[in-house]
Amino acid sequence: MKVLRINSNTTFGRSLRNDEVDEYKKTLKEAKKITGQTGKSAFIIPMPSLPVSENKDTGIGHLTSKEGIDFIDYMHTYLDFNIVKDLPSGQIKKYHDFFCSYDASALALGDQNINPELLTTEEYSGLLTKEEFEQIVKANNRENKHEFINCENTMETGSTQDNILKKAFERFKNLDDKSQMKQEYKKFVKDNEFWLNFPRKAEKNQEFFKFKQFLAEKHLAKGKKLLNDRGIKLCGDCLINFSDDEVAAFPKAFKAGYYTGLPLWGIPSLDYDKILDESSDAYKLFKAKVQLMARRYDVIRFDVGWNYITPIMTPKGETKVLNKNKKYLGSALVDNIDKWVREVKGDNFDLKNLVYETEAGGDEFAIFKTGSRELIDPLKNRVKSYSAVYMHGKWGSCHAFRNIYGWSPDTFSIGPGNHDHQPLKQIAKGMPDFMAENNKEHKTDSIKPLAKILKMKPEELQNPVTYSKAKFAEIMGAKNIHYFFMDVFGREERYNEHDPNSATNFRRRVPYDYKKAYQNSLHEGFGFNIMDSMERIFKAKGYDKFYPDLYAKIIKFRDILIEKEPEAAVQKAVEQTADDDTVKLIGAKGVENGFKKAKSFKPFWITAGILAAAGGGFSMYKKQSKKD
Repeated sequence: MKVLRINSNTTFGRSLRNDEVDEYKKTLKEAKKITGQTGKSAFIIPMPSLPVSENKDTGIGHLTSKEGIDFIDYMHTYLDFNIVKDLPSGQIKKYHDFFCSYDASALALGDQNINPELLTTEEYSGLLTKEEFEQIVKANNRENKHEFINCENTMETGSTQDNILKKAFERFKNLDDKSQMKQEYKKFVKDNEFWLNFPRKAEKNQEFFKFKQFLAEKHLAKGKKLLNDRGIKLCGDCLINFSDDEVAAFPKAFKAGYYTGLPLWGIPSLDYDKILDESSDAYKLFKAKVQLMARRYDVIRFDVGWNYITPIMTPKGETKVLNKNKKYLGSALVDNIDKWVREVKGDNFDLKNLVYETEAGGDEFAIFKTGSRELIDPLKNRVKSYSAVYMHGKWGSCHAFRNIYGWSPDTFSIGPGNHDHQPLKQIAKGMPDFMAENNKEHKTDSIKPLAKILKMKPEELQNPVTYSKAKFAEIMGAKNIHYFFMDVFGREERYNEHDPNSATNFRRRVPYDYKKAYQNSLHEGFGFNIMDSMERIFKAKGYDKFYPDLYAKIIKFRDILIEKEPEAAVQKAVEQTADDDTVKLIGAKGVENGFKKAKSFKPFWITAGILAAAGGGFSMYKKQSKKD
């Protein structure tokens, strides 16, 4: 056997060893308790963006797949979140090549919630064969499928998945009416007739549509249970709009000829003049939407939540937000939301699990009472969601919200950003934000307050890696935090490109080799190394002096997570795996071709997995018998 040494300049971080995991988890929990990060810790990951195995890649991920839940387990070890937050889960309407989660149905679930692989199991009476599932996989043949989700293959009417599901529907119809699945289906249809029975333009067969909704509901519930069994809650995103079909089905619920929110969004407006009247269609429809969310999720984030306090109803043709088109409802509508959710969840439901997006421009919404720093009454005891993107001396930090404005720690959540914002890595590099006024870059305004909060020198924060780490660290002083998967992985690409003609908008996904990707991001410095964040916040608050032993453990694990995987360990694994074949191991060049060729060599396919996890690369040459 001949094995050449690895020659690689590629950097790669290492994962925790099995004997380190328990101590790491204990250290992190103790540190979070001391810093006050004891409330919500929400990992934002669109379900279709979850990782998959390459040989089962239909184009989107599923929480109910082994790969999806394994990913959650892996990230949960490193970050100790207690909430997984999805983007809106309705049926997405295509606009050119653009599939936006926020242009979806509000009542019906999207086909992306259906995991067709589950239908091949006995639990679903084998409604699909494994060969039929593989047809969906084979149809996902885009060159860049490992980078982007494939909405066309899985979400559209007439897609490969849709056509395969029709076969499942025919088999379902032939099941015994007394079977458990048929009984569950009948109950589902009866319980949801208010919104389920009206026609949809894209769905020619309404019975098939109901069947898909039944599957989507079951699979969403299954994913939620998998999380709940791990002590994690599922958060749903209650989008502000309704689909065209839903507007057509309930025309009296909307104010004809008016848009809500920002006029440029073009979102049909509920009739907020009548929405507090229990007999009105607007009241009934909005209540149905909220209670569906309460039934499906543990936590609800209200998209454009400020619009339920001061809704905007702009006549079509007007392009600016004008005061004359605002209607101040005070606490009345959000109080109704509280009541409706408790009707579903019970009187003991913690209303702090309702989170409102209140990050809006001053022209659209005022969070403070006129001429003061006092919050308006509807927001005082409700959880408000903010980002640190717009940080300056008196805004956008945990420190500012708690110490300048006096907000209670349990009434706000803060994170580096979300799906809409400029990625943290771009901000750290000083890149301008094309969505900001005059293409403003956000880094400059945040350096002085960030340095003051963390007791650092401002010049230190000019370094992009140091800045990125500091931004993650600052939020750790908050009780409730959230973070988007693109920032966690130190990604520079923008998830929401704010371009309706882009074929990559809202399509970024977690890579197949997510462990390698995450560890590399930690080694590079832009990924979310929570122990680094703890070290910085401990030092800034003086906790390093009060808890020296714990601080030493934090330092230990911070350094472990940025370690380079020892080259000798990789070489040893190769030598132990290689048997009768001769391989030439090289750097990152040739990884992809090597993987493809390696599949025909069982021993070397194992080697490929080891090398991939370690960040190495290889190229395989002609197989030859061991004669030397």
